Amino acid sequence: MDSVARLPGAATERDTVSTFSPARLASLPSARRAEWTAYLRRSREMKARDQALIAGELRALGQARMTRAPFIRESFEVKRGMDAAWFRGDSARRMAETILSFQTPSGGWSKHVDMRAGPRRPGQSFFSETDEWQYIATIDNNSTTSQLRFLAKIDSVRPDARYRAAFVRGVEYLLAAQFPSGCWPQVFPLQGGYHDAATFNDDATVLAAELLRDVGDGDFAFVPAGVRRRAAAAAGRTVECILTAQVVSGGQLTIWGQQHDPLTLVPVHARSYEPASLATKESAGILRFLMRIPDPDERVTAAVHMAAAWFRAHQIMGYTYDFDTGRHAQPGAGPLWARMAEIGTNRPVFSNRDGVILYDWEQLTDRRTGYGWYSEEPAAALKAYDRWLREHLLLNVVSFTRSPEGTEEPRPR
Repeated sequence: MDSVARLPGAATERDTVSTFSPARLASLPSARRAEWTAYLRRSREMKARDQALIAGELRALGQARMTRAPFIRESFEVKRGMDAAWFRGDSARRMAETILSFQTPSGGWSKHVDMRAGPRRPGQSFFSETDEWQYIATIDNNSTTSQLRFLAKIDSVRPDARYRAAFVRGVEYLLAAQFPSGCWPQVFPLQGGYHDAATFNDDATVLAAELLRDVGDGDFAFVPAGVRRRAAAAAGRTVECILTAQVVSGGQLTIWGQQHDPLTLVPVHARSYEPASLATKESAGILRFLMRIPDPDERVTAAVHMAAAWFRAHQIMGYTYDFDTGRHAQPGAGPLWARMAEIGTNRPVFSNRDGVILYDWEQLTDRRTGYGWYSEEPAAALKAYDRWLREHLLLNVVSFTRSPEGTEEPRPR
């Protein structure tokens, strides 16, 4: 047995058999099957490189297991106070050194790693919550995209070739991680389970596409022209993935789920208390992304109109919601939206860890608090939609119906 196979988690991790089984791949048209086969091979090769680095370090140290990275609960992001003056200072420089050290050989970053705690040490995992091989690397919780934006900002005030090289390598990671369908998995190289789904949760796919769109638009002048062109094309593929994944119910376009099957793009479940459903928080982010397209075509405008209409039809008034204390009745409060709605009925759905669907938040027990069961994000998206309408002077709403064969045909409303 080689050293990579002995890495913690390597022998027992969930594989991708159910999602990317030979039978499922064989059912695809030959061109699509070739794309997905190449994608899975790339994932395996990149994971082997990541694991080989850690295995070599452990071997040199005589250690059997990785040590955890320093943990921080909050997601890494470029904060408002990180202005040009801050990026010129020593705190920014030290953080940049840590960020460079935690970039995986594949080019991405993990999550919940304290980038103020100093550079990664040999034998230390890229992930902070376990010494198993998980979330290496990921776009979950703003990861990878936020590190890339940090490196670009610090390079703009204190240029360093290492920052630019790491940025380009991170862009290549995003390009490699993108599904042939145009969306992204939560974790890449692939980890298995729901992590392999096309992930809109926490704006993962949207943030990756926005970063690549900015690269393609030339916002980072140091990126080679060929990489910029590929980034622009990749962002365009994301739009196609989003349009295809928009859920049709009762012949009408609605919104999107948290996770979608990577091959069929139908909504799928994630954690036990996250059933396949319509997801309002994530869909608000998708709606804003679509409204930032400069010259939207008919399909994009239809997707925007119908998502906005769905949000307006399903807002909830008279309640507030707090992550730690839960839902509270308050006359005049709102609007809120249930985080998840049942496909077909649009009823709010909830679940404890047992996965049983509930239709009343009051019935929750072990997942009653500590989770965002309600969302306010659609309110801001609807305000942006009203501005978008005025700016585009779009007076005719076009909706789409889906034929039994799965094709889409425009139908004026």
